[in-house]
Amino acid sequence: VDTNCLFNDEDMQRFIVEGFVTLRSELPNQFHTRMFNALETLDEGGPHGHNNLLPCVPELRVMLDEPVIVGALTSILGPDYYLHFHRHDHVNFPDSEQPLHKDGDNHSHYAVDGLRRNQVTRYAMLFYYPQDTPIAAGPTGVVPRTQYILRRRVEALRREHQNHIHKIRQELKQEFGDGTDDPASRLAMRELYKAKEQALQDEHPELFEAMRAADAPWESEKIPLTGKAGTVSIVHFDMVHGRYSANTSGQPRHMVKFLFTRNEEPRKPSWSHSGASWQIEPNAPEAPAWEYFWNWHKGTPAATAEIAAPDAVTNLQSDDDRLALGAAYTLGSQPTGLPILEETFLSDDIGLRTMAAYGLARSGKAAVPMLMRALDQADASLAVRIIDVLGDIGPRAVSAANALATWTNHAEPMVRRYALEALGLVISHNAEIDQTFLDTLSAGLVDEDAIARRNATFAIARLGKRANASEIVQRVTDNLYHWHHHVRGWSIEALLRFQDAQAMKSALSYLSSARWDETPKSGDRPPTPTVMRS
Repeated sequence: VDTNCLFNDEDMQRFIVEGFVTLRSELPNQFHTRMFNALETLDEGGPHGHNNLLPCVPELRVMLDEPVIVGALTSILGPDYYLHFHRHDHVNFPDSEQPLHKDGDNHSHYAVDGLRRNQVTRYAMLFYYPQDTPIAAGPTGVVPRTQYILRRRVEALRREHQNHIHKIRQELKQEFGDGTDDPASRLAMRELYKAKEQALQDEHPELFEAMRAADAPWESEKIPLTGKAGTVSIVHFDMVHGRYSANTSGQPRHMVKFLFTRNEEPRKPSWSHSGASWQIEPNAPEAPAWEYFWNWHKGTPAATAEIAAPDAVTNLQSDDDRLALGAAYTLGSQPTGLPILEETFLSDDIGLRTMAAYGLARSGKAAVPMLMRALDQADASLAVRIIDVLGDIGPRAVSAANALATWTNHAEPMVRRYALEALGLVISHNAEIDQTFLDTLSAGLVDEDAIARRNATFAIARLGKRANASEIVQRVTDNLYHWHHHVRGWSIEALLRFQDAQAMKSALSYLSSARWDETPKSGDRPPTPTVMRS
């Protein structure tokens, strides 16, 4: 890493607050023109694009490996971060603006209750423009400072809406079954879906009006990410974003999205840290959370809080997401706040218990005994919520590792999924991994549930050479041919991180077979007596 390209303290604090940073590639314009032309040939709805985008345009990796890009990603995600296997070229021509949203959590950490995402930076997105992208080109829009905000009102209304949509889809499935392979059936199903969706709007106008009203404040705070060809924005995975406006330029607009994953929980600052304390807007409602994320990134999550929100007990119950968030992190930094967080966490109110869960994660080691007591008596639903918080606490919850290993054997796949993920997080700073935990993760590699298997593989990939055991290497190798692409993707990464010759050979053998060649037929250009050029 070029240390001159790492963030300084101000840069890092600004990213924690705003949730994004915009950079400029230093590659020549000819490179970006070449990338634009290559992307124009892809089919984002088919096999020649989307997750196969990088094999189709492998030269994009040159941009991803630029010092300015590597320096920013290292500052945000730590050294040895991982280029995730999910990527997507968002083509905007001549589409309209797009509703604001947070990206689906299926590529990162599944949100408990559909709401509680991990707020610390374990995932980040990179947006790349290969062409000039002014307002007229329909740039991506982001809402700054929303990466930690739950938008509970918006999400509650969307859950209600999705319940109706689920019923519509079930009705369509009953009518059409799975026999929609022929174009006529697909067309009929689409037309009926549109009719049922319109009927839903006619029957529940108050729901759609409430959704528009709830979205309006966030829409008013949206800003465009404009820039010249080669503009790159790195964004917290949970940032609220969407297409800012319609593309009226008359030309297609490409925005290539890549996803990156942190490999290790922070041990020390990964940017050029000069010892600064938290500086930005200490009186803002979210400031207690920002200060905690700053300390977490420094590898000192248990550091004493210097910032506290006023009226934290009262504001934890507030409908204002920002006030409630600051209150949760304040209570999590105080011993007297733990009983309040515990009571709220165990309630039936999804929004309130989600806020309390963040406070418990902030409490760290102090919250573990309370969580373990509750886990002893928990049903599957509550167990998932508790296990999720233990995993979010990370290495400070290592005393829960034995219990988490036991929960990986639960009959409910949802419990196993979270337990395997959490186990990998809490033991991630152990210099050596106990054989019991290796056996547990190895068993997860053959779990019948694909997501449990994925999470076991992810945990093993993060442990790297500490998880290098013959049975694990063989099972990871076998999973290169699993039906779920997440399992395949993490299996490749695990094999590359074992620092083992046989594992590396297995990974390269698979990748050699799976590689993409833009020339589908060999020998179609006979050799000439003169120099052959493209």
